[in-house]
Amino acid sequence: MSKIVPDPPLSSITTLGVVTFGDYGENQKPLFRVNSGMPIEQALEHASTLLFYSKKLAMEAAMDVRGEQYAWAAHYLCEMGKAVVDDLTQAMTPSS
Repeated sequence: MSKIVPDPPLSSITTLGVVTFGDYGENQKPLFRVNSGMPIEQALEHASTLLFYSKKLAMEAAMDVRGEQYAWAAHYLCEMGKAVVDDLTQAMTPSS
């Protein structure tokens, strides 16, 4: 059985730095952008950590009477994690 090797190899994939987040104002302009050049392994580890704490805070928000303070923190952490994953997804998508 032959081993499937991604093309390009995963070790060569880095963030592109094209995905933005933190939209604000009437025109919903982005305040932040994922930095380019971060290796996929490190980027996914960081996204996983952001999403882990987002999940924890979302649970606290659901269980606590004053949960809105946790809900906003969870929202922003989730937005950051999603931006990293979306940027990597674009980096792994073959150009048309």
